[in-house]
Amino acid sequence: MRSLFSGVSGIRSHQIRMDVIGNNIANVNTTGYKSSRTTFTDVFSQTMSPGSTLTNPQQIGLGVGVGSIDLLMDQGSFQMTGRMLDLAISGDGFFVVQGANQEVLYTRVGAFDWNADGILYIPSLGMKVLGWMADADGNIGRTDRANLGEIRIVAGDVSLPIASTSATFKGNLDASAADGYEYITAMTAYDSLGRPINVALRFTKTADDWTVEYQHDYSDYVDPADPSQGKEWTSTGLTLTFNTDGTLDFDPTDPATYSTQLEINDPAGAAEPLKITVDFSKITQAYDANSGPGKNVSTVEIHTIDGRPMGTLASVSVNEYGVITGRYTNGATKVLAQIALAYFNNAAGLMKEGASTYAESPASGVPQIGTPGSGGRGTLTPGNLEGSNVDLAQQFTDMILTQRGYQASAKLVSTADDMLQEIINLKR
Repeated sequence: MRSLFSGVSGIRSHQIRMDVIGNNIANVNTTGYKSSRTTFTDVFSQTMSPGSTLTNPQQIGLGVGVGSIDLLMDQGSFQMTGRMLDLAISGDGFFVVQGANQEVLYTRVGAFDWNADGILYIPSLGMKVLGWMADADGNIGRTDRANLGEIRIVAGDVSLPIASTSATFKGNLDASAADGYEYITAMTAYDSLGRPINVALRFTKTADDWTVEYQHDYSDYVDPADPSQGKEWTSTGLTLTFNTDGTLDFDPTDPATYSTQLEINDPAGAAEPLKITVDFSKITQAYDANSGPGKNVSTVEIHTIDGRPMGTLASVSVNEYGVITGRYTNGATKVLAQIALAYFNNAAGLMKEGASTYAESPASGVPQIGTPGSGGRGTLTPGNLEGSNVDLAQQFTDMILTQRGYQASAKLVSTADDMLQEIINLKR
């Protein structure tokens, strides 16, 4: 009897649907999990009569089959962790990961960490995260599939020193100061090897202006028998003259009227000669409210100075475009790498490989790999993980409907069996 086989097909199809629902519910708290749904389709119908212009066709269906098990790629809710290497994708795209056998897979799981070799990986999967490394200057090259590789950041990475080349001073020279008054301020510069050099500036009041001198201290090379070595005052050749409103009298187009270059040589010759251009255009000359006889008050101090000592990598951070930036102990920052994302024209066509990973298939199309925030790829949200997109209310509703369908199909088989039994009883 056809109804018997229809009932069996209903039992089989609803059992598959229940299996899918059960897997969804079991993964309600799985990070990055994407739920599935089952759709049914009727199977081939037996034609009793093709029909005519006066009658309709007469066909009897032969049951139900599983039409598809669809992967639902709706985004799951974000779970805040506050951990910088936990990344959630806001929008479309997948992280590109590589397994131990060099197989390339794709995932939405963004719980990253560094392994013992300094390689960015996903501990729960044991897979490397792929992207692009920056060069020594912090520049990311071509961000395509051909240049894709592991992201390796070595602890203790060094940021080389940069010699100081320019400085600016700000503040006020007390207008009430008598001739011969001296005011000394200081700054710390760095040579090409990153060694700090204490540089002092002395402003001396004359009848109409101020003269500027400097001295420096390469303390490592001071001869104990001659403590004055390297500490003599050297004239800068610059004289500061002020207008009646207290501003510096200088020509903005002529740096020689407001700046000077300090030249400092390493006594040992190990570092490049240091040449620092010092800008005094922000200095003023006015009477201070606290000044008076014997109480000269000047406030000139360092405003800005470039250069830095050597530093080591202290921490890394990731922004919404997957750029990994390193911060060094000397205050420097540098781009170290960038995380890749893959985009598929039909993400629902991906093949599940377990552990919330996917492989490309003919249905998904070829992955389009690039940087987050470009080419249809989403951006990253640091400090968050994407949770499962399973809707429990929907799953429980589907479970009830599936149960009823299963019961009805089972009842159909039972009823068809009773009818067959009646036929068998006819011979008695």
